[in-house]
Amino acid sequence: MENEILNTIEVAKLLKSDKRTIERKAKSGYYPSDVCGKHGRYWLFNKQKLLSFIFPNS
Repeated sequence: MENEILNTIEVAKLLKSDKRTIERKAKSGYYPSDVCGKHGRYWLFNKQKLLSFIFPNS
C-alpha cells in the first residue's frame, strides 16, 4: 500500500471544495494529525487516511 501525499490544491479538487476552506479546516484542527500536517507554509495530506476520515463507512 503506497502512501500518496496531496497538497491543499489537490485535496480541494478531490473533495470539490475551495482551497481556503481546506486550509481553514486544517488550521482549526478539524482533520486528525495523522491525516494532515504542516510542512513549512504548506499543508500536506495523506490521501488514504483523508478518504477514510471523510468517508468512514466506505
